[in-house]
Amino acid sequence: PASATPSLSAAASAPPVSLPSAGRTYFPAITPPFGDRATFRYDLGRGAYALEQLLTFQNVTATIRTNVIRLTDGTLLVHGPLYPTGEYRALLDDLGRVSHVVVPCNAFEHVAALQPFAKAYPDASVWVAPGQYGPFGVCGTDSAGGCRMGCRVDGVVPLAGGRGPAPPWADEFDYRTLYVVPPGAAGPVSEVAMVHRPTRTLICADAVVYVPDAPPPILDTYFSPGTTADPSFWPRTVLQAVFLPLRMTADGRYPGYEALRGKLVRAPILRLLDARAPEATREWVDGIASMDFDRIVSSHFAGPVDATPVDVRSAFGYLYGSDSGTSTAATMAGLPPIECLDWEFLDSINDFIDKNGLGAPSKFKISKGCVVK
Repeated sequence: PASATPSLSAAASAPPVSLPSAGRTYFPAITPPFGDRATFRYDLGRGAYALEQLLTFQNVTATIRTNVIRLTDGTLLVHGPLYPTGEYRALLDDLGRVSHVVVPCNAFEHVAALQPFAKAYPDASVWVAPGQYGPFGVCGTDSAGGCRMGCRVDGVVPLAGGRGPAPPWADEFDYRTLYVVPPGAAGPVSEVAMVHRPTRTLICADAVVYVPDAPPPILDTYFSPGTTADPSFWPRTVLQAVFLPLRMTADGRYPGYEALRGKLVRAPILRLLDARAPEATREWVDGIASMDFDRIVSSHFAGPVDATPVDVRSAFGYLYGSDSGTSTAATMAGLPPIECLDWEFLDSINDFIDKNGLGAPSKFKISKGCVVK
């Protein structure tokens, strides 16, 4: 069944631990922060932890997390490695020995730190989501063709029915893999969603996120004193991270932010992919919903979130109406009430891609389910 309302677990309120004296510099990093890259560690309960850093580029600032799961043998699985600063390594090493590392998708921010992380933890097995490409390395849908990732790769997380051995951590995890090659795109899109069976925890990178009501404290390590206390700071930060406009009403509210906060959502920007591969994405979501979990941790924003498979499926409600753009009230009930006006920027990007043949044609309007006011 769906949870009453997906909400942050009690564990999400635990204060973070940091150790700046261990060192916050890492070079070379592809995005700021450069000289003061803080890492905050959160205890997520049930033997899980998050190591949080900042990801910034141009006017976008977001949190990004390594999620760490303690296995039944006491060792650690690292999901989504980040830059191994002295602080990061000290906070991770304090938890135990790293036995496995998983790169959960092929988005650059989740791949960039693999090589230095693997160098820092050479005894850990390395498994990557399929379809890696770009400046950080190349790896196909299995390791038979060879992976060139700048470090040893022990395997590629298999596709459904795919070739290759099962990962060594498969005795504790169920997993479902999204792998899409949209016609005309620069490369494939992939993500592995994993459920740790002993703790009934879904671990994902970008599949769904939960937007909290307040900025995380790590932002104070990057911005000038007092900046994050401005009432407009967090709404604007969230909107820029998900590519919705900074539209403010006369009474100082940000409708786009208010539609997202306190909800389990699929980031609006990712509908650009979903609209071009609705069948594959829907199959993946159904696969996630077939697994047994009662909470979610992801690579961005906040967690853990008390939520069920039905809640995840509801976050993708726009995939379950007709591809012509219509949907039933039931399929759209779990979507954030984003006003149609706030979709205009992403709609314009989607239309530009379609009209100029820059990718596969979209199969539905990405603002599907928007609120008319």
